[in-house]
Parts: sequence; structure tokens; C-alpha cells
Amino acid sequence: MKRTGRILSLVIILVMMMTALCFAAPAEDAEQTEIKGGLTLLDTYPKDGSKGASIENMSVKLYFDSEFTEGVLKKANDSAIQFIGPEGEKLPTRVLYNPKEKDVVLVIVDNDKDGKIITGKGNSEYTLKVSGTLRDDKGNTLGEDKTIKFTTLNQSANNMINMLMMFGMFGAIMVISMRSAKKEAQKQQNAKKDDKVNPYKEAKRTGKSVEEIVEQDQKNKAKQAEKAARKAAREAEYDDDYLEEGVYRVKNPRPIAAAGGKYITGRKAEAEAKRAEEEAREAKQKQYKAKKGKGGKKK
Repeated sequence: MKRTGRILSLVIILVMMMTALCFAAPAEDAEQTEIKGGLTLLDTYPKDGSKGASIENMSVKLYFDSEFTEGVLKKANDSAIQFIGPEGEKLPTRVLYNPKEKDVVLVIVDNDKDGKIITGKGNSEYTLKVSGTLRDDKGNTLGEDKTIKFTTLNQSANNMINMLMMFGMFGAIMVISMRSAKKEAQKQQNAKKDDKVNPYKEAKRTGKSVEEIVEQDQKNKAKQAEKAARKAAREAEYDDDYLEEGVYRVKNPRPIAAAGGKYITGRKAEAEAKRAEEEAREAKQKQYKAKKGKGGKKK
């Protein structure tokens, strides 16, 4: 009995151990399933199928729903992303992480082995392949391969459009300038025509007699001549006064004293003192000569 009990106990223990192992395996598989495919690519720039991408500093931004850190991943994703050229050639690719935008992965076309910068070709299709093995900080992977295709800018066509726009702008400026000059010339011509009145045409247009038209024209010319004469007289009379508010005109430079100013500068005071000394010295010399002359007469 004891032996049978021991055997039964061992069988029960073995069954329990096997049961634990059986349940442990599916749990591990479930954890692996959760890691695979737990990462989602939300958006890209440029977008798949877009056109007009720059041929310089060629790059693609990948926006995810998870975080990527250089310190955690290091070079784990370098082999998971690859740039493909328009002829199917593999381009040197570099994966960068932004510490300020942890959900963004920047992929750029790197320099070649000699350090030469690779510039894209215009109007050509480029492809970025992202492997399903790409993973984030937590180990979640993309789960399936992604492909982003975009076409670069047609540089020659773009330059042609810019040249045409520039020529069009210059042409528009020239047309506007010519129209403005033509309008100004027409305006001056009309002004000259207005100075000369055809009495017969005016009489026909207004219904007045020719004599009335001529008399009115003479009155208008007389008023204009009188107005011009008053303006000329006013300008001649007020040469030193303002031509318009805040603008003055004078014939020659004039001192402040001419306008009533009494301020004496240091140079003027010095000149006046020097002139006074010379006058005083001349006066003394005259007095001395006068006295000397009187003494000679007495002898």
C-alpha cells in the first residue's frame, strides 16, 4: 500500500508538472504575438505617390504611434530601412531619431563611402522600403513590409516656369509704364487743346453765338494772365519768405542778427574785443603823435 501510494503521488506530481509546462508554452506564444505587429506607421512625408520632392537633402519622415530612442535602439533599425534609386540601385541610407519628437523616424540618403554627397535626379522615382522587422523602444515591430514611392521635382521645367514668370512680370511692368506715359502725354495734349478754343465748334456745341464764345474766352485768358501775374509778383515780393508751409527760400546766407537775433557767439565776442583793442591802441597812438607835435612847435 505504501509503495502504491508513493507511485500514485509521483504520478500526480508528474501530471501537475506537465500541465504547468503545457500552459506555459501558449502564454509565451501569446506574448510574442503581442510584440509582433504592435507598431503602426501613421503617416509619411513625402507621402506615397507624391510628386515634386526636393533633389537636395533627400529624406523621408516616418510618423509612428510609438517612441524611438537612440540610446535604446542604437543601430537596431539600420538594416530595416533602405533607399532605392530610380534604376533600382541601393543608396546609402541613414536612420535618425529625434529626441524632441520620439514618434518620428527620419531616414536620409547618406554620403557615399568616399564622403561625397549624393544628390537626387530630377523627375525620377525613388523608393523607401521599410521592413516589418522595424521595432520601437518596447520591442514592438511593424509586422509587415511598407513601401513609399515618390517622384522628385522636374528642375528644368521648374526653371523654365520661373523664367517665364520673370519675363511676364517685366513685360507687365513695361506695359503699365508705357500706358502711364501715354496717358500723361494725352493729358498734356488735351490741356494744350483746352487752351485754344475753337469758337465755331463751341458755338455749335453750346448753341451760343460766336461773339459770346470769343468774349468768354478772352475773359478766361485775362483771368489766367492776372492770376499768373499775381503769383509772379507774390513770389518776387516774398523771395525771403516761405514758398509753402515749412519751406523757406533766401537769396544768400544771412546772419542771425539780420532776423533780430541778439545772441553773440564766442567767435564774434572775441572779434569784437580784438577790434576794440586795436581801436584803443590806434587812439593812443594818435594822442601820442598829437602831443609830440605840439611840443615840437613850442621849441
